[in-house]
Amino acid sequence: MLKPPACVTNDATEEWTEFTWGLMTFLTHPAVAIALVVTLGVFIAINWKHQRIRRWITGISLSLIALLIALPVMGSHGLPGFVPADSGETADAIVILGRGKGLRESRQAIALELFEAGRAPLIFVSGKSDAPAIVEALEAEGVAKSQLEGEACSRTTEENGKYTAQLLMPKAVKRVILVTDPPHMLRSSLVLRSVGFEVEHYMSPFPPSFSRYRRQVFAARETISFATYGLSGRFRSKR
Repeated sequence: MLKPPACVTNDATEEWTEFTWGLMTFLTHPAVAIALVVTLGVFIAINWKHQRIRRWITGISLSLIALLIALPVMGSHGLPGFVPADSGETADAIVILGRGKGLRESRQAIALELFEAGRAPLIFVSGKSDAPAIVEALEAEGVAKSQLEGEACSRTTEENGKYTAQLLMPKAVKRVILVTDPPHMLRSSLVLRSVGFEVEHYMSPFPPSFSRYRRQVFAARETISFATYGLSGRFRSKR
C-alpha cells in the first residue's frame, strides 16, 4: 500500500469529521425529532396567550422541521440528479473512495466488475481506514498487485482528491472512473476535477443492510458538506 510523500496528519480535521457525523446522527434521529416537536408544542401551549412569542416559536419550529426534511431529500435525490450517467467509456484507472466498513463490499464488487470488463487497467483506493482492507479483498479476488494501488492517508473528500492526484498524476493517469455512493458522488467528482482529473461516474448503491435512518444521515450530512465545500471554494481548480 503506497502513501503520498506529503501525508500530513491533522487531528483537528479528524475531530471535525467525527463531530459532523455525530451531529447529523443526533439531529436526524427519530426520537430527537419527536422530542423536539413535543417540547416546542408544550412551549407554544404555555405561551399561547402571547401572540408575538407564539408566532416567533411557530416560525422557528416550521423552519427547523422543513430543514430536517429537506436535508436528506436533497442529499438522496437532488445532488445525484446533477451527476451524468456512466458513458461506458474506458479510463486510465478506477478510483474507489472509502466511506466506512459497511460500504466496502459493494464498492469492491463494482470495481471488480468494471476491471474485469476492461474499463481500466488499474484500481486505486483512497481512504485511511478503507484502502488497506479493500486492496486486500481485491487481491484475494485475483486482481494482480501490479494493478492495485492506493493511499491510506485521507480522512476527508478534499484529501481524497489531493492524495489521489499526488500518486496518479505523475503516472499520466488523467481519466478515472469514480466509485462512491450517490449522495457523495457530486462533491467527490467536483473535487477530483479540481485537481485535474477527467471523471466518469459509477454510483455504488447503499447495501440492503443500511436502514432508512442511516441513509438519511449520509444524505443530510452530504447536503451540508456539499454546501460547505462550495462556499469555501474547494471546487475551484488547483492545477
